Amino acid sequence: MGKSVYGFVIVVSCFLQAIFGVVQFFGFFQVSTIFGVTGSFDNPAGFAACLCAGFPFVGFSLSDNNKYIRYGGWMAGFVIAVAVVLSQSRAGIMSIAFICLILLNMKLFHKRWMKYLSLVCFALLLSGCYWMKKDSADGRLLIWRCSADMVKDAPCLGHGTGSFEARYMDYQADYFRKHGENHYFMLADNVKHPFNEYLGILLNFGFVGLLVMLAMITLITYCYKKHPCLEKRIALYSLISIGLFSFFSYPFTYPFTWIVTLLCIVILTREYVAMIFARPMIKNTICVFVLLCSLVGIYKLVERVMVEKEWGKTSGLALCGASGKTLPDYKELEKKFEDNPYFLYNYAAILLENKQYEESLRVALQCRKYWADYDLELMIGENYQELDEHGLAEKYYDNASMMCPSRFIPLYKLFHLYKDMGNRERMLDTARTIIDKPVKIKTSAIRMMKREMEREQVQLLTEENSK
Repeated sequence: MGKSVYGFVIVVSCFLQAIFGVVQFFGFFQVSTIFGVTGSFDNPAGFAACLCAGFPFVGFSLSDNNKYIRYGGWMAGFVIAVAVVLSQSRAGIMSIAFICLILLNMKLFHKRWMKYLSLVCFALLLSGCYWMKKDSADGRLLIWRCSADMVKDAPCLGHGTGSFEARYMDYQADYFRKHGENHYFMLADNVKHPFNEYLGILLNFGFVGLLVMLAMITLITYCYKKHPCLEKRIALYSLISIGLFSFFSYPFTYPFTWIVTLLCIVILTREYVAMIFARPMIKNTICVFVLLCSLVGIYKLVERVMVEKEWGKTSGLALCGASGKTLPDYKELEKKFEDNPYFLYNYAAILLENKQYEESLRVALQCRKYWADYDLELMIGENYQELDEHGLAEKYYDNASMMCPSRFIPLYKLFHLYKDMGNRERMLDTARTIIDKPVKIKTSAIRMMKREMEREQVQLLTEENSK
């Protein structure tokens, strides 16, 4: 009964989410993001990750003796698979396809040539997913290439938790300094995830962390082989689906993936967990520990929610044009958010808006310890420029330009910095660079920048010729 209950809850949750996504695809529900199908998430990655994690649990319905429950299972599985395809999540499509191939190999493909054919089909699907969004796929190859450089610098123990956000963009900037313009030049963007959970473990904890994870996978597989059954097979398929998705995306950003993963681990190791809990002393110790951790966690969660609510109210007032009046509140909140890069960035932006450049710079540099970010580099550069620290302003503008070399704003700010400095030679070089720079996405702002640089170039050349 237990397995049917949690299996039913997971399948129903995924089915409703899939229906929501299909409805979005056909335009019956307005999506507030640039993506077409996201369900109740902000992007297709979270939507597809949760559907892929829950998809194997349809197997409970398919193995039921009641034919109507089996029909319902087939329908739910079909709708979930269609929703993943409509989301255009390549990681999701590959995960669903791989699980389907495993099931077909077990049920239908008994001959060896059929198994080989299924592997060839999956390889073709993998190739098709690459060409489906080639630029996006190449962008991820750039991220993995730069992340590999990070791994080389701390291979054993990694860079520590949060290292990707804190350091990655600097490595991307260094890559373009070394290699100049290449195939990736127009694909680089402001990156927040490594798009590979295993690579994320390597960056945070090094090969030691990766070996620990591999040891856990080996242990879970051993537990399955010792006591195989349908329930454990479904749990194993769910972990395989999540594991494959993790090669190309970031499913563990979402709580549902964590819940399903932990549930699957409990299912696969339940005999050994039962043996541990069979001893009263160990059972009571674990229960007390879990209870204490839960109480502390609830307290911290409530505290965090209250502080986040206060921040939201303060930032709302700032957006309404009362940013100056909110500065004392931000000052108080800083004590509670001293290591939160998102708050620090928001606070530094408010201070910059109110022309408190020294304080804004202090907060922005504090934020820089936790966050290497294109927009943050521009903010720090602007603060230094306002404080007449032209050399440091140039350094941060140039770093922003190398982080995202397809962007125009850093070069535009550099031009006006050189104009403040009276450096005509660099003004002319920067103007030429902006004029000749290829455009990734055509916007009115870029057209205005290019026209302004053309006028400035003509004026600079005219003044040089008149001397």
